Amino acid sequence: MTLTSADRLGQPRGRTGGPRFVVLMLSLLAVPAASAQWPEADPRQYVVAEALFLQKNNAAVDRPLVVDATAPATPLLTAGDTQSVIGTGARLAYGEYAADGLGWEAGWLGAWGMDANSTIGSAAGTLQAAGELGFTSAGLSGGTLASVSTATQLNSAEFNLLFHEYDGGYDRSSRYPWQRCDWYAGGQWDWIVGFRWAGLEDAATLGIVPAGAPAPSTYGVQASSNLFAGQIGARGRWNWQRWAADFTAKVGPAGTSLRQSQRFFDQLAPTDPFRTARASTDGDMGMIAEITMGGVWRITDVWGLRFGYDLLWLTGVALAADQFDLSANVDPQAGTAIGTTGSVFFQGAHLGLEARW
Repeated sequence: MTLTSADRLGQPRGRTGGPRFVVLMLSLLAVPAASAQWPEADPRQYVVAEALFLQKNNAAVDRPLVVDATAPATPLLTAGDTQSVIGTGARLAYGEYAADGLGWEAGWLGAWGMDANSTIGSAAGTLQAAGELGFTSAGLSGGTLASVSTATQLNSAEFNLLFHEYDGGYDRSSRYPWQRCDWYAGGQWDWIVGFRWAGLEDAATLGIVPAGAPAPSTYGVQASSNLFAGQIGARGRWNWQRWAADFTAKVGPAGTSLRQSQRFFDQLAPTDPFRTARASTDGDMGMIAEITMGGVWRITDVWGLRFGYDLLWLTGVALAADQFDLSANVDPQAGTAIGTTGSVFFQGAHLGLEARW
């Protein structure tokens, strides 16, 4: 005797609606579980919001800034002695892909609080500015305490066209081993062409406390660099169920607009600075380059937790520490030359959220 499906399930013959209903309900209940494990393979829109934790490394000219009057050829503090603390920042981005794979993306990045300070003391009161400046400026000589401090902030905005490719997800016949894994949820590749602006604000202060003075005499410099770059790059992303990894690299030559200003303050003669305040501008060429790598843990089908590491490099910038004029010259042209060959490197971590749908 041959048993029907109704017999196997313990149902009278001719009453098959019950089992069919059970099978249908089980199928429907399985859909959300699969969806939660396998996010949409190739979403059309995305938003990224991340907190940044970056440290600055200046490639300033490592020249002496503070010496002892008894041994002026031996530097005590140099432009390379300052080490930035880790600053905080943010990155925001929004992008869309059309059905034909052409897309666009707009983004902004900011980082602040990357400050540094180096200090040295002398009980004999023989600290002074390096070069001829220390022998001619009374406010920057005969010091018991000397310091060199810097402060930097960065802002950047970009707009890119994206040429998007999707690998189709799991494929048992693929030549790529990761694509033959059952849990592989698909990979994307974007070719990037766009425009980027970066604005770097850098300040440096040389301070020396003359013997008997309540506060330091200072020589301060403010430097601003605006870089305008056409950039190219690539981004890859690979998804495995709830996890994903991504990598982005972008680079572009930039035209630069540079400005620096400087000011003296003398504790011993507050109304008679060694040089009057002055400023100057210049332009040159530089570069913006960035690499970002990281991972994503998907909280839901749409939302994911992002984490990773960032590298950003700017060249052709005006760094404040490069603008110090340590000569004895007091004419109007002194302190107006701009050093245009500085570079600055930022590195650190990011942590944030993304939404993809």
